[in-house]
Amino acid sequence: MNFRTVKFVTSSVDLSYARKDNKPAILMVGRSNVGKSSLINALTNQRIAFSSKKAGKTKLLNYFLIEDKFFLVDSPGYGSTSFATMSTIQFSSMMEAYVKEPSLKAIALLIDLRRVPGEDDKAFYRYLQKTGKPLIVILTKMDTMNQSEKDKARKMAKELGFEQFLESDLTMKTLDKIRTVIASYGNK
Repeated sequence: MNFRTVKFVTSSVDLSYARKDNKPAILMVGRSNVGKSSLINALTNQRIAFSSKKAGKTKLLNYFLIEDKFFLVDSPGYGSTSFATMSTIQFSSMMEAYVKEPSLKAIALLIDLRRVPGEDDKAFYRYLQKTGKPLIVILTKMDTMNQSEKDKARKMAKELGFEQFLESDLTMKTLDKIRTVIASYGNK
């Protein structure tokens, strides 16, 4: 599956659209400005998801239909942004409702290990582990690191308890690995 046939379907505060459509969904989550929208654009080889250098721009769940088989769902980021408190409360409520949905087949957690994860990152990871949904950990922004920084990021990922993780350096090789894993859940 090459993710080339993609279309933006809708933005929503919940999973109601996916529930009506009855297609599987894979949720993309992570800290604000971790690269969720950029990764969706790279995976689809299209500028379909809005990405911004300014954190906190995504406010709703954005549904992208891949190959008419499943949704990639771009979520708002968590963590400190200029939009903080109310957005944080809305994000928590959105996630709690969303992870209970049967159409949600997996959660892709994007982590930027150029910085050491804080307590909120660790707490969110523990929360996601308890949801019972398969978790796909993707280390982002690896394309901005030199080899020693990449080695340090891999070591940190293992120390944080990420038993398995994918790396995104936006090359065809890493993008194909990510596509394969996501498609395996999207076809369930």
